[in-house]
Amino acid sequence: MLRLLLHFFFGGVFVYAGLLKVADPMSFLDDIRSFDLLGDPWAAWLAMGLPWLEILAGLAVMSGFLRSGGMLILNGSLVVFLIAICLAWWRGIDIRCGCFGHSDATSSYRDLILRDVLLLLAGIVLVWHGKPRVRS
Repeated sequence: MLRLLLHFFFGGVFVYAGLLKVADPMSFLDDIRSFDLLGDPWAAWLAMGLPWLEILAGLAVMSGFLRSGGMLILNGSLVVFLIAICLAWWRGIDIRCGCFGHSDATSSYRDLILRDVLLLLAGIVLVWHGKPRVRS
């Protein structure tokens, strides 16, 4: 029962984040551009596609249908997000994280990294405990 609740929480975080981005794609595009990693049209393609990928993968994790694929996508995304945040921090760029809707204020690197590391740990625990045990 606890594992099911964790799947709902983990997947729900990404469904919620994806819906916020879908509601305001231009602001999300501005947030992506603040990282100064992708030029156009790649940033625009990411702004259009990533929210839907988060929503579909989150629903997969929540529903159990293609859960392992959803977990792979979301955990992989968290690793990519962490790399992008660390690169921006290392380069001294003030970013606006559009993870949960647009913000005009620059983001705190420490808070972003902590949040993503905790989510990644939760995702790893769900993958680890979701695998069937082989008994000999």
